[in-house]
Parts: sequence; C-alpha cells; structure tokens
Amino acid sequence: MNHQVKQVLGLSAFAAGCMALGMGLSHGWVAAAQEEKPVVVDAKGLDRLPPIAEVAEKLNPTVVAITNTSFVKNRRAFDHPSVGGQDFFDFFFGPGGPQQRRTPRGGDDEQRAASSGSGVIISASGEILTNYHVIASMGGDNTLEVKTSDGKSYKATVLGKDKELDIALIKIDAAHLPFAKLGESDSLRIGEWVVAIGNPFGLEHTVTQGIISAKGRKLDPGVSSFLQTDAAINRGNSGGPLLNLRGEVVGINTAINPAGQNIGFAVPISMVNRILKDLRSGKPVSRGYLGVTPQDLDQAYQEALGAKQGVVVSAVEKGQAGDKAGLQRLDVISAVDGQAVNSQDELVAAVSGRRAGETIKLTVQRDGKTLTLTATLGDRKAIDDQRRRESGEESEDEPSAKPQGEAKTVNLEKTYGFTVELADPKNRLKGVVVTTVDPRSPAAERGLAPGVIITEVGRQPVNNLAEFNAQVKKAGGRPLLLFVQTPNGSQKITLAIPPR
Repeated sequence: MNHQVKQVLGLSAFAAGCMALGMGLSHGWVAAAQEEKPVVVDAKGLDRLPPIAEVAEKLNPTVVAITNTSFVKNRRAFDHPSVGGQDFFDFFFGPGGPQQRRTPRGGDDEQRAASSGSGVIISASGEILTNYHVIASMGGDNTLEVKTSDGKSYKATVLGKDKELDIALIKIDAAHLPFAKLGESDSLRIGEWVVAIGNPFGLEHTVTQGIISAKGRKLDPGVSSFLQTDAAINRGNSGGPLLNLRGEVVGINTAINPAGQNIGFAVPISMVNRILKDLRSGKPVSRGYLGVTPQDLDQAYQEALGAKQGVVVSAVEKGQAGDKAGLQRLDVISAVDGQAVNSQDELVAAVSGRRAGETIKLTVQRDGKTLTLTATLGDRKAIDDQRRRESGEESEDEPSAKPQGEAKTVNLEKTYGFTVELADPKNRLKGVVVTTVDPRSPAAERGLAPGVIITEVGRQPVNNLAEFNAQVKKAGGRPLLLFVQTPNGSQKITLAIPPR
C-alpha cells in the first residue's frame, strides 16, 4: 500500500512539473506573439525591372498629337476652364498660357491662335480620348488636326464633350488603327508604377514614368477626383494617357501644379468609362444628384455621433432625392450600393458616376442604428440650371418676435471659442448670429465665422438665445453640432465644433 502511495505521489509531482514547464513555455510563446514588430513588405520580383520599355514600344502608336486652331477677335474671347479659381492653362502650364501661336490675319483685331495637346486612340475606327480644354474653341470657329505616330494628319470632329470632367471624345476618318485598352482605376494602389506618353513642348511621343502618388485629389468644386502622379507631365501632355504596366489606360493626363515638381494629375479612367456612352451618342452627360451636403467624419463628428466610418450628411435639400429617400441631417452614409465611402469626395464620385434616374441603396448610421435607404437620383445639370434661374431669391420665412426677458448675448469663449447674439428680426432671420470667433480656437479651424446664422444645435431648432443656451448646456462640453447658414440663406452646412 505504501508502495502504491509513493507511486501516486511521484506521478503527481511529475505531472505538476510538466504543467509548470508548459505554463512557462506558453507564457513565453504569448509574450513572443504579442511582441510589437516593424512593418515589413514581402516584396517579390526585386530582381526584375518594370517593363516600361515594352509599354512605351507597344503603346506609343496609340498616342496622337492634337492641334487646335481658332481665329479670334481678341484675348478676351478665350474661354478656358478654371481650376481652383485660376485660368486652367495657368494652372496646367504656369503663367504664360498654353503652347500657343498667334499670328495676325485679316483686320488688326483678328488673330490666329493655335494650341497643342495629346490624345489616345481607343478604337480601330479612330475614336480618340483627350481633354475638353484641348479641343475647346478659343472664341471663334476652330479646327482640330490629329497627327498619328506614322506621320499622317487627319481632320477631327467632336463626338461628345464634358467640360466638368474635362474630357472629350473626338474621331478621325481612319480604319484599322492601333488602339489602347481602357483599364480601370478604382483598384489602383498608391505607389503603383505608371507611364505617361504625350507631346510636351512639341516633342512628340515623349515617355515618362513614375508612380501613383495619391488618389481622390480634389482640385476644384466640380465632380472630378483626380489621380496624382509624379510621372513628369509638361506643356503638351494634356489629354495623353496614363498607363499601367499592362499597357491599359488608367487615366487621362490633365493638369500639373506649376509651383511644384512632378506633381501631375489625371482624370481616373473609371470616371471616363461611366460617361463614354454619353460621349459616343453626343448627348449631354447625365449625372446623378442626391441633394445633400456631405462632410468628412472627423474626430469631433465621431465623438458626437458615435460613428467610426462614413460621411456625415451636413444638410438635406428639400424635395430632392436624398430628402425623398428619408435622409436626415446628421445621418452618416457609410456605403453606396454596398461600396464603402470614407470621404465626401468618394460620396460625390459614387453619386455623380450614376445617371439621373438610377436607383441607389444607401447604408446609413443614425442614432446607433443601421438603416438601408433607397434613393432615385435627380439630374445634376437640370438642378444646377434651375438654381441659376432662381439665384437671388431669399427665404420667405416670417420673422420671429424677440422673446422678452432673455439675455442679450451668450459668451462661449471659454469652452468653444466664439460668441453669439440673437439674430435681427428685421432681416427675417431665425436663430442666433455669431458675433466673434477666436482665431486660435477649434471653431475658427472648422470654418465658423462672424455673421453666420446658427439655426439648429444637433437636430434641435433654436429660435432664440434661451433655446440656444439650453442646447449648449445639454451638450455638456461635448462637440457642438451647429447647422449654420449665410445671412441670405443661400448656403447651409453643419459644423462640428469641438471644445477647446
């Protein structure tokens, strides 16, 4: 019996030792698993150079030189698109304009003006993609001459054009031409190799290489969301192709920043593909319109709304597609047709890439719940035209009488960096008006400025100081979500103002 007890005790001690050893080893393994390590790349093919020579050799014949000749009365007749408030050609080429030649002809006021650019053949029958500004008339009748890589010249006609996207489709009378394949740009990765081919400074079929430097660059208030590349682009490259290493067109080179070096921009080919049918038909390009004002979901919005991903609906236009679909101000749109959107530019691109009348499904976060809303898009161009006709009209809202016995001003300087007072009823305005903004405050950084009218805090309307003060107190030092408008009510937006 004693012998059996000793055996049991011995086996127990052995098991305990094994468990202790195992626990020690597992602790070491866990520690090793949790050890922070630097980011590394398991790169492949480092012993091979990118096939830029092959891309250049095969795709060069698909690139053409375009000369646009006009007879104009004077310089004021020139009408070029703009980027960021600058003359487009000043932005693209720097001060001094495009590569133009002007010679007197006829009377003293008439000039012959010629500008040059590039294009890429996209069909064997002679369809050519280029920029709108390459083919745009400079004030009078213009003619387009296309020179192909074999030295032949052709007169070109315009099939379709889209000034907003700065894209045009032209055609020459030819057959059996070498042409490039249109790829897709949505899946491009930052750092991916690209090749640009064009005719800078009249140097035909110049090839440059670089990478995709960034995506989704916004250069103006339009719908364009540009690719940025460091492939050298210069005067005359405009309209030429940006190619991936498979020789597919992923962008149409459009602009550079003349203040920098190798900062070029191209229209993503995926955006061009969406309007190609319209361009071929010659019809005006149709773009969907949702009727909301988007805002990026920054940290202040995240804290206030409890959402981590998406785009904030800052304002909803009454009677438009978003309003009819049930969108509300301070909703967060996280996806369009199942595709995540993470910035206002992505949302604009997703909507404007659809045609008017199309139906889209919006994934929306509201008060901690996920909703799916269906919107039938309006026509962006028709709505813009209507706005221009109705410009200058003011809201007919009746003024509210000033409540008695309330404080004249509210000082928010300590917490949020701005002050307000009651809006003047004589101006038929409801709400409170911003009187001062500390330039060092988060309010100033978010764009709040003296003179704007605050009509809502969160989703709660505020008609006077008492109501405004109550909502500020309710916020408890968290970010304020202010629905503001210009004094004439022409512009409305939501601002998220974090505390100091």
